[in-house]
Amino acid sequence: MSTQKIAITVPPIFLVKLDSWAKKAGKSRSRFIVEEMDKRIMELEDEEITRLYNKAYGDSEDRTQGSELAEEMLAAGAVHEKEDKW
Repeated sequence: MSTQKIAITVPPIFLVKLDSWAKKAGKSRSRFIVEEMDKRIMELEDEEITRLYNKAYGDSEDRTQGSELAEEMLAAGAVHEKEDKW
């Protein structure tokens, strides 16, 4: 898997907590961040799929847009299937 370096700015106390949790998990800081953020992104994608589903099927007026929203849901759910694993 190819990787890319990024730089982020965090408060010192956050870095202490992050390093503590990464150590407890037996992972590098980078691996810990990527795996935890991947979990959160998957949660956000699931929430978005649910929102789109509810919009498409929750109101008869919105059903006319159902096929477009279904395509969006499929695209949102397919993102993780195409990515390389860490």
